[in-house]
Amino acid sequence: MRKKLSILFGMLVLCAQLALAQTVEVSGKVSDDKGTPLANASVLERGTKNGTTTNASGEFKISVKRNATLEISSVGFEKQVLSVGSGGNLSITLKSASEVLSEVVVTASGIKREKKALGYAVATVDKKQLELRPEGDPMRLLQGKAPGVNILNSSGISGSGTNITIRGVSSLTGGSQPLFIVDGVPFDGSTNSQGGFTYGNQTGSRFFDIDPNNIESINVLKGLSATTLYGSLGRNGVVLITTKNGAVSRRERKKTEITVNQSLFLNQVANLPEYTTKYGNGFNNAIGNFFSNWSSIEFTDPPMRLPHPYDRAALRGAFPELIGARYDYKFYPSVRDFFQTGVVSNTSVNIAGGGPGAAFNANYSNLNDKGFTPGNNVTRNSFGIGGNVKLTNKFTLTASANFVTSDFKTPPTASSTGSGADNGVSVFGDLIYTPTSVDLMGWPFQNPVDGSSVYYRTGNDITNPRWTVANSRVQQITNRAYGNVQLRYDLLKNLNFTYKIGFDNYSEQHIHKHNKGGVEFPLGFYRTVSANRAIWDHSLIGNYNTKFGDNFTLNVDGGVNAYVNNYKQIGQYSSQQLVFDLFDHSNFIVQNKTAENGGDMDFRNEQLLLGAFAFASVGYKDYLFFNVGARNDWSSKFESNNRKQLYPNVTASFIPTTAIQSLQNNKVLNFLKIRAGYSTSASFGDAYQTRAILGIQANRFLTQGGTTINSNTLGGRRPNPDLKPELSKEAEVGIEAKMFNNRLNIDLTLYQRRNPNQILDKDLDPASGFTVQSINSATVENKGIELGLGYTIIRRKSLVWDVNTNFTLNRNRAYDFPAEIQQIGLAGYTDLGIFAFPNKPVGLIYGSKVQRDASKGNQKVVDAAGNYIVDPTLGILGDVNPDFQLTGITNLSYKGFTFRMQWDYSQGGDMFAMTPLILLSRGVTKDTEIDRQQMWVIPGVNQQGQPNNVQIDVASVYFTNRLVSADEFGVWDATVIRLRELSLSYALPESFLSKTPFGGISLTISGQNLWYNAPAFPKYTNFDPETSTLGVSSFARGFELMTAPSSRRMGASIRVTF
Repeated sequence: MRKKLSILFGMLVLCAQLALAQTVEVSGKVSDDKGTPLANASVLERGTKNGTTTNASGEFKISVKRNATLEISSVGFEKQVLSVGSGGNLSITLKSASEVLSEVVVTASGIKREKKALGYAVATVDKKQLELRPEGDPMRLLQGKAPGVNILNSSGISGSGTNITIRGVSSLTGGSQPLFIVDGVPFDGSTNSQGGFTYGNQTGSRFFDIDPNNIESINVLKGLSATTLYGSLGRNGVVLITTKNGAVSRRERKKTEITVNQSLFLNQVANLPEYTTKYGNGFNNAIGNFFSNWSSIEFTDPPMRLPHPYDRAALRGAFPELIGARYDYKFYPSVRDFFQTGVVSNTSVNIAGGGPGAAFNANYSNLNDKGFTPGNNVTRNSFGIGGNVKLTNKFTLTASANFVTSDFKTPPTASSTGSGADNGVSVFGDLIYTPTSVDLMGWPFQNPVDGSSVYYRTGNDITNPRWTVANSRVQQITNRAYGNVQLRYDLLKNLNFTYKIGFDNYSEQHIHKHNKGGVEFPLGFYRTVSANRAIWDHSLIGNYNTKFGDNFTLNVDGGVNAYVNNYKQIGQYSSQQLVFDLFDHSNFIVQNKTAENGGDMDFRNEQLLLGAFAFASVGYKDYLFFNVGARNDWSSKFESNNRKQLYPNVTASFIPTTAIQSLQNNKVLNFLKIRAGYSTSASFGDAYQTRAILGIQANRFLTQGGTTINSNTLGGRRPNPDLKPELSKEAEVGIEAKMFNNRLNIDLTLYQRRNPNQILDKDLDPASGFTVQSINSATVENKGIELGLGYTIIRRKSLVWDVNTNFTLNRNRAYDFPAEIQQIGLAGYTDLGIFAFPNKPVGLIYGSKVQRDASKGNQKVVDAAGNYIVDPTLGILGDVNPDFQLTGITNLSYKGFTFRMQWDYSQGGDMFAMTPLILLSRGVTKDTEIDRQQMWVIPGVNQQGQPNNVQIDVASVYFTNRLVSADEFGVWDATVIRLRELSLSYALPESFLSKTPFGGISLTISGQNLWYNAPAFPKYTNFDPETSTLGVSSFARGFELMTAPSSRRMGASIRVTF
């Protein structure tokens, strides 16, 4: 028996050895014809299901039968077939297809289409342009990467909001933010600001909840032709984000891959002014504790010794050590030392695996972004998982779920027009213009007796910025869950149905606390708001495709959609603090349900949008495509007669290089596509404009007899049951071409969009019982050019150098205003802000100007004292719209090295900017290092038309005739050139890692916003026009009131793949 078992065991070993002898291990690297490694390329053993995909470095390993045949393929490249013989290491180069006929893009509702069939423009940004970047906000990383897409930071505060508009602003009163679609379902990108800009609207945008390291790709659908399927939600364009969890697909079986990224960046203030080191605090040639820096006496060495500003009666009990003290009257780098160097750390782990039956992806990331402003910090933790599984021969299940927590903190940054904040609290309101002889960082900022602010002014009428950092705080805590579940049923080979449910639910805690003892709100306040948004999106979509003979193809999509968006919040505002530094509503004397700006903090909004859609695409001989479709929306915002809207859509594309035989295989013109489209959409505006709003308030007051009186009141808005949605109609044409052996890429689009039936507010006579009513009137038009150019200068196996350029030009205007409305305030104040006027561009700066003498060549007019006279009639001061915007991006790859650089240029566009105005007016920068004892005559004529000859001192020239004069002195040309991004990467060669557990290791050094120049602004103010006091707003561009500086980031990242 033992002998038989020994023989059997020997036979088994021999069989195993024979089997192993028939199997060989093959490894290799797959690159394109430029030498760039191709990730996720398919490597399949022909005739079997045995296969794998390449890693991020283009490398693979696979065990196959001896003399097997491998098929290597990747989207956009020609398939290569080769025999492996007895194994070994292979170097495989895939050639790019001569025509981009196989390129597939994600379109509306996650539907994939061949790009050649699309009759509209689509801009694609892949993960290589988003990963391992210094910025944690994915939208800021899109800056300049897609023509027609304009992105504006609200400030350099870490975690602050971001503005994004596509093809201009189309509504005078509605929002302009595009729709965000994450993994096929709507994703809320709101800001949910709890205060206007005068009170500080420093809240973050909710698309900050997406980790850029978890993004697989972003597709931007810019025109209505591309977004019709989303109906009114997509009227401002659509940003389609596919995450790595949502991009899971079942491929040939491959090993589980783990990728770890670690980034560390420095976060610095980018635009500090260059302060004068020659003059200090003073006014009208006198030294003293003034707001301004207009002393005419230069600093001396050794410095003068002056009485300490804290040696005053009100502070002697708090600072007895400073009685009789003196200080050095010299230059102090106070503003520079106030800011800090923040550190940004981002750690992410991604795990992917699976095979033909099921596949998954999971990731976790942690972001800790410490800002350059003391007290500013944002943290974010993200976890997500996604999968795709074949349940039966007919059903496929796809799902993803993501969970995010974030905590955003910052000192308040309300608007400021000269000193302190306008209505709220601002850390910058009394910081940037600090006189250079004031030792901000060396002197105490807080009274040790009562905790109040102390500063250099005799009347203590400026809040010390350091006190604001220590005693006033804005915080936003967010917990979010979003994802989707999709079930697909393949009824036939060419007919399938997909049910998709998406969810997006988040809660926010908004906190604004301010201790008593400041100049603003000296009794303190405490505001808390709890908000919740819940979005549910249900879609049932059917797809059918077929061929008619050899020439015609048909693709049909149709379905229904239900979108539910519910938002509610409750809040409390308390004032008159009792115990210092104790923040509990019971520690305040007065409690209210209205915020400091008078707005109600308890409310809820509920919206239901139903839609049905159908689209058909007919193709002829693979070179002519005609697409037609429509969507019908039913909105709960309007009355039954006006809540339904149909959006037709028609587009076409023609490929001459396929249709015309003489152009086929042309060595100069490799690919040409001509496309055109016409589509419509609409906006249903804000809720509750068609019905009266009932205000209910319990315990309104008590009668003399002690009876409690409750009240029911109607608001000031008169309902308009006949209100209709704003309409959108857009036509676009374009060409796409590849030339000179695919070295030159051209993507040109011309568009025109008209938006009639604008929803405007009409003022009413208060005698009617109402003050305002919404009406339909006026039209907004946008037309423009979008151009993308790319050229590969060098294309060799080990060296590739390409250059890409994006050009954007947009022109807009508003017209057809009703007679009773001849100007509309869009943003800012009623006497200084961004306005719209009939038959003029949308976004004009409107404010006060200096009186002119038309008979003297429109010269400025001065009064008898030699100062400018402000015209009592307001006027147009500028146009915030840039003339054009241009981006240049270059990529240079040599072996394992990759160098990337992005330059942005914006030509023209005016801006009202308070920061450079106050820096000049207060005399704190080197721009004002002039002879301050000399008398000056400002240019202009007197009221009799004679040339001005009245001499005034230098402080009057800059202060009286700028800061406290007409608004026009704060308007500059906002032209700017910027080095947006710079990076250098190195990937270790495969040979170095072949005997290690690592699949790839790469190191990247990068920087963001490293240099800029805005030549029209005063040189030493170093002002950066890429900022906005208005926060996230349709009309944020061109208006700045002492906003936070911009940020410069630089550091390194390492990526390790197992």
